Amino acid sequence: MLSHCTRFLTITCLLLWLNGCATYSAGLQPMYNDLKQGNFQASEDKLKQALSPNGADRLLYFLELGVIQHLDGDYAASNQSFEQAERVSEQLETTSIMNQTLAMFSNARQADYAGQMHEKLLINYYKALNYLGLASQASSRNQKLDALDGARVEARRMIIKLNDLNDQLGDYEEAKADSDSSFNKIMKLLSALNGDQFDKNTLIYRDDALAHYLTGLSFEMNGEYDDARISYRKAAESYEQGYAEQFRLGTDMTRQAWLDTARMMRFSGGFDDEIKDIAEHKLTAEQRNELQQASPDDAQLMVVEHKGFAPPLEEMNLQMWADPNTRSLKIRPISGGRDAWTWFYMLYADKGVYNIITAYLDAKAGNFPITPFVKTIYLGPLWSTVEDLNLDTAISGFLRVTVPYYKPLPVLGSSNLQIAPVTIANNSEASNQTSSQTNARTLQQIQRLTLEKAASPAQMGLQQKLLTSSSEIQQALARSAIKALSVKSIGSSVDSSGLLAFAGGLLTQLTEASETRSWQLLPQDIRIRRMTLAAGEYDLTLTSELETGIRENHNTRMTLKPGQIGLWQVRSMGNTPTTDY
Repeated sequence: MLSHCTRFLTITCLLLWLNGCATYSAGLQPMYNDLKQGNFQASEDKLKQALSPNGADRLLYFLELGVIQHLDGDYAASNQSFEQAERVSEQLETTSIMNQTLAMFSNARQADYAGQMHEKLLINYYKALNYLGLASQASSRNQKLDALDGARVEARRMIIKLNDLNDQLGDYEEAKADSDSSFNKIMKLLSALNGDQFDKNTLIYRDDALAHYLTGLSFEMNGEYDDARISYRKAAESYEQGYAEQFRLGTDMTRQAWLDTARMMRFSGGFDDEIKDIAEHKLTAEQRNELQQASPDDAQLMVVEHKGFAPPLEEMNLQMWADPNTRSLKIRPISGGRDAWTWFYMLYADKGVYNIITAYLDAKAGNFPITPFVKTIYLGPLWSTVEDLNLDTAISGFLRVTVPYYKPLPVLGSSNLQIAPVTIANNSEASNQTSSQTNARTLQQIQRLTLEKAASPAQMGLQQKLLTSSSEIQQALARSAIKALSVKSIGSSVDSSGLLAFAGGLLTQLTEASETRSWQLLPQDIRIRRMTLAAGEYDLTLTSELETGIRENHNTRMTLKPGQIGLWQVRSMGNTPTTDY
């Protein structure tokens, strides 16, 4: 009988182990495979097999579905999915006590996924892009105006969310002022003494320059130049004051936002001194020339590329044990490979002078081993609490703890745009352009340009995970400890042989899982190129270099009309056919 029970428990544990080790992204792999081949309907079907619109992953269900429909060009259906996602997100703003309890006594992935701040904001970003896509598909002027108005509404919603974010966390200027204060400089020194590898204040998601820029674009498309000016300026200042540096974007998009700010000033009138100042201090010589020739009747091209995929969260297994000799709890990684160990060392491991001193004071002579791959939680006088709870015996020599981590982001190559004129409109079609301007643009031949980094959803997710790493490991330790205590208490009271206690302890460890969910179909980077062209028809080719050895080509033909902005959206994800959407 005992042997039968043991076999049953072993099989059950193995099944639960396999289930517990599967990360969120692993369950979506069939969806990825179809999506990369451009099989959007098959990809949607696989998503619906993997996720439920009513379960704990319901927010992710609507987020991932909305992206698939967006890529398929079904902008109306995509917006319906994102509307659902926004409603679910608002409902989950406050996590219920029952939800927290479920996570504490099972694992983090059993609780409802409520989304990260940048994910909530990107819902409106995609909805705005959908409306711009609907505007390009419109068969009547009224349909186009309605779609552009929808884009403007979503842009305003983004701004409202950003204003709330600034109120809570402060903007980049306020953060810099705080960082430069004497108190915070001293705190940075003390953090370094404690082994902290980064200043968490620099990782906080405070603003979104691309959201401001897209808002300006929606206003400009509606001919609301003064509102566009305000939004473009906010974008330029956000990029310049910290957004570009925080998310490693370079300076090209900052200059583009300043150029568009100055253009809107010129179209609105009355900003001569400010235009001169921007031109002198913010723009390149080429951009100054473009600004000088700018007219509301110009034809413009804007290419938006969503490049790569947001990286999946991985799961790292840790071992926790109690060390009565040093009156401490200790943790070390037991799986995950080099990337996991690097993450552990960066965020958790003992490495500061403070840790060494504490170890020396709390330990017996010669009994304080310092290793770069162990995290020691010295309890000192609090050790009596561990003994009172019997936690030292409950966790025994091994207690499995799991935490999420990101592997280093893949390095993506350049995105190169080729613009080849097919036909150029005559002067009467560009009636408000001067003859010299039109002739100069007509003479343009094939142009080759590089897209500029405008945002990095992958960096946003990674930096958010760095910020929450401390609380996540604390919650993981507490969750494992509570389950260990519960199993020990129940097992000892009902089973004198200790078999149930052993089995229960094993089950709780095998079913432990960390939070590895995130919006997976977000791009790694968002890249943009915008320029003024003569009205006419063009063949566009985008060659996108992804990871080493992977290159993807996209082609389309676009007609640019005077006074209008042509928008080409491209999704580069590897192994896809050469299509545009």
